[in-house]
Amino acid sequence: MKNSTDQNPIIVVLGGGSVNIDNTEKLHTMSYSRIVEAYQLYHEYRKNNQPCKILISGKGRGYISEAELFSKNFKSMGVPDSDIIKEDQSMNTYQNAKYSSQILNKIAPSSVYLVTSGFHMKRSVALFQTFGLKPIPKASDFIDTEITWFPNSYNAAFTFVMLKEVVGIWQVQVYNSLGMNK
Repeated sequence: MKNSTDQNPIIVVLGGGSVNIDNTEKLHTMSYSRIVEAYQLYHEYRKNNQPCKILISGKGRGYISEAELFSKNFKSMGVPDSDIIKEDQSMNTYQNAKYSSQILNKIAPSSVYLVTSGFHMKRSVALFQTFGLKPIPKASDFIDTEITWFPNSYNAAFTFVMLKEVVGIWQVQVYNSLGMNK
């Protein structure tokens, strides 16, 4: 995970969506596992008095950006403002990678950890690599479904999610081969 030469690591956390409940912006359920995974990694560095920053990437569709909503959660966990970087323009994974890479290229971190859901990791890593980064994947959650005799809503929902990821991975590969992902 971390080593003595890792003097300037950055943890990139991808937004997981937000919802509006009674005119109040809240993070989507999947976002919380990302917060926990990123905080645990951040805490490993800080407990050894090593510097570490968290870059939160995501605007989302709400009035308050995902980056801001994540930031509030990290601050409530004791992460100081000085260790939080917000990228609050991206509306999708491609833009997460593009806009985050612009920030990261200016900072030149010793390593970049990428925190997102397990099902989303392969596509996310491929997009960050498209922009010249070599992220270290840190999956925040995993999906487990079971074979049933009758269809159930849980399996159906995750079948849709996985189909979206498979098509997204294919899209990254096609766009990269055509030089369109820049």
